Parts: sequence; structure tokens; C-alpha cells
Amino acid sequence: MLAIALLALLAAAAYLPIDDWMERMIEWAQANPRAAKAAFVLAFVIAAVCMVPGSLLMLAGGIVFGVAQGLPLAWLGSTLGAICAFLTGRFLARSWVESKLRAMPRLRALDSAIGHRGWLIVLLARLSIVIPYNLLNYALGLTRVGFGAYVFSTAAGMLPACVVYLYLGSVTSSLAISGHGASSLPQPLLLGGLVATAALLAVVSRITGRALRRELDRSEQLR
Repeated sequence: MLAIALLALLAAAAYLPIDDWMERMIEWAQANPRAAKAAFVLAFVIAAVCMVPGSLLMLAGGIVFGVAQGLPLAWLGSTLGAICAFLTGRFLARSWVESKLRAMPRLRALDSAIGHRGWLIVLLARLSIVIPYNLLNYALGLTRVGFGAYVFSTAAGMLPACVVYLYLGSVTSSLAISGHGASSLPQPLLLGGLVATAALLAVVSRITGRALRRELDRSEQLR
């Protein structure tokens, strides 16, 4: 999935008028900085509750704001969105979420594992891609994890993903610009940074995914 996303980004930068789209977005954000930032954060909240992939928003944030300016916005938005979805799953849509999770034993095992190491399980789940971000928000609302532990582990676990996806969006923007000779960095260097970043995300997700599976298996044995 990561390789497909990377190829899609490269194809978009090479064959679509993505530079025109990006210029319009950037110009509007520069002309309306407060509205752009507020809309970006609000979009994360709506996307999380409606289960729309937040990675798309992070890529857009990297294009429009860059990594340095986009990081606090994406981090705040993804955390607030996760909190809203968590509270929705716990108090407003509990029966609907339970019906969706009955056929997913890994998600059912979360509650048992959280009973032993709550904050660590949430942190590992955030760092890995074993359980999708949007589904995890609702699933954790059905577990015994405390609200404070959930917020802390979610905020900490979302930070690396924010950096990676914002950087991917920023590099995509630079690739489109370099195609018109306006970038100070050569395309091979930009492509190398893009591939290295994607590889880093894959490695981190694989390591934390294995750790999460071990914790879930251990909790199953203790039941």
C-alpha cells in the first residue's frame, strides 16, 4: 500500500497539472492564513469522525504549509479528530461500533491488552499500521483505556506519522516545481528523499506492528 501511494504521488507530479492546483491552494492559504489554518484543523476533525483517511489531509498540508508550519496544525488536528471519534464511539455510537468490530478478533483483543498496559498498547497501535487510524479511534472508545492515557498516547504516537506525510507532501510539491525548473534541488535528490522517507515509515510500522501483535497475543494467553 505504501509503494502504491508513493507511485501515485510520482505519477501525479509527472502527468497531472498538480503544479497549478498547488499554486492556487498556496496562494489562497497565503492570502487567508488564519482561515486556511482553521479550515485545515477542522477538516481533520470532520475526517476522523467520518472515517476519511487523514493521510490525504497531511499530504495536502505538506504541499500548502510545508513541514515546519504544517506540523503543529496536522498534529493538533489529528489529535482532536481522534479524541472526537473516541468520544463518539464511547458515548454516542457504541452499538454501531460494536457491530462493526464483532468480526475482528484483533480489535476485540485490544480491551484485554489495555487492561494490562493501557498507554503502551495505544502508543504501539498508533505507531503501527496494523489497525487503521480511523477505525482505531472508534475501537479504543469501547475499551477500558482512560481518557488521559488515550490522549497522551495518541498525541505521541501521531507525531511521527505527521512528520512523514507532511514531508511526502512537501517533496511532491518540490517535484512538481522542479519539473518547471523553479526548484533549487535536483529531482534525483528529491526522489531519494521521498523513497527514504517512505522506507522509514514502513520499517517503523513493521517493528511496532510486531510489538503490538506480541502484546495482544500475550494478553490472549493471560485471559
